[in-house]
Amino acid sequence: MPATIDISSQLLAAPRNCWLALSADQSNVVAHGATMEEAAAAAQQKGVGDPVLLWAPEKWTPRVY
Repeated sequence: MPATIDISSQLLAAPRNCWLALSADQSNVVAHGATMEEAAAAAQQKGVGDPVLLWAPEKWTPRVY
């Protein structure tokens, strides 16, 4: 089982109301953009070819799904 990686401080410091691009292993926030396409393109410019995309809301709140 892989080790747990805590990126909560990166998420709290990241821009809000936009898409965040995470590294493929989800260990770093590498880019952001107003759309998923912009975030993915910004990540690709930084050498991350297959980023994980995540919406960053105005306020992070706990949710149970």
